[in-house]
Amino acid sequence: MKIIVTTNQINLKNHIKLKNIQKIKSVGELDLFKANSLTLKDEVISFKAKSSEIFLMTGLKWIKKKFKISSIIFIDYVNPVNNNLLGNHIIIPKKIYSINDPPLEWSNSPLINNIQINSAINNKIRKVIYETNYDFLYGNILSIDEKFINDTTINELRNLNYFDAHNNLIFSINKFAIKNEIDIYNICIVKTNNMQNLKFENLLEKLF
Repeated sequence: MKIIVTTNQINLKNHIKLKNIQKIKSVGELDLFKANSLTLKDEVISFKAKSSEIFLMTGLKWIKKKFKISSIIFIDYVNPVNNNLLGNHIIIPKKIYSINDPPLEWSNSPLINNIQINSAINNKIRKVIYETNYDFLYGNILSIDEKFINDTTINELRNLNYFDAHNNLIFSINKFAIKNEIDIYNICIVKTNNMQNLKFENLLEKLF
């Protein structure tokens, strides 16, 4: 069984064919559904994590306790830091970083955590992206609290010339996957104002 984790920004029906969809009764107000995926050739749990790290971790821990999970697919938009990124580019993350300190503390050598991504899975994603003719690049993605994001913060990050994009959930979900020895596939789609509404069903189908 696979977990597909998205946020409110992603309409999963545009990318994956699901049938026999059933709402899962769970703790709190988790947005969970179980279904069969023709695209992924497996039973899946769809988890819409909104944009809350607490909501995300509560859901992942509950799912792991109740189900036997073979892999996690994280599909979400990432917002560009690197000016060379275009809408619908797929970023294959080399490293994922997290800064918990607010921007006012950055001049005092803030604590930066990082995760090295599984190269075998990245190679598999890169091969399938190439076969399906999507635009992609390798890059570093930063997790930072959304309340700190503004034009000044993005300019500071851009001047560091190290981070290519940001997404507030990607560090936590990858840390969870690594800790629990679960394979994770990061499908990170660059979001811009002039992007097209592409579908990624072909890519996901060839991955599995």
